[in-house]
Amino acid sequence: MSLIAVYRSPGPHFGPPGKKYDCKGVEPDALEAALAEGWHTDFLVAVGLAEAPAETVADNAPPTRDEMLQQAETLGIKVDQRWSDKTLLDKINAALAASE
Repeated sequence: MSLIAVYRSPGPHFGPPGKKYDCKGVEPDALEAALAEGWHTDFLVAVGLAEAPAETVADNAPPTRDEMLQQAETLGIKVDQRWSDKTLLDKINAALAASE
């Protein structure tokens, strides 16, 4: 299994002018933990010369209504458009629990 390079700043190494960084290799199954600790897979993001892509910034955000509607359709749930997001999510969770 190959290691994945991750970076963070500051650190002991000199990088672009005025920037210092650290780097290490992590196993693929430890990548999520490293990212949660402030490491980045993109060197430029780590040293502050680029912004992280939007899709990697907050993957733990609650699902959007559109995402829930798509999941409900996949599960075969007939959705009443008057349902609140909470009700819709409850129906999805119930269907998922029933399918286990």
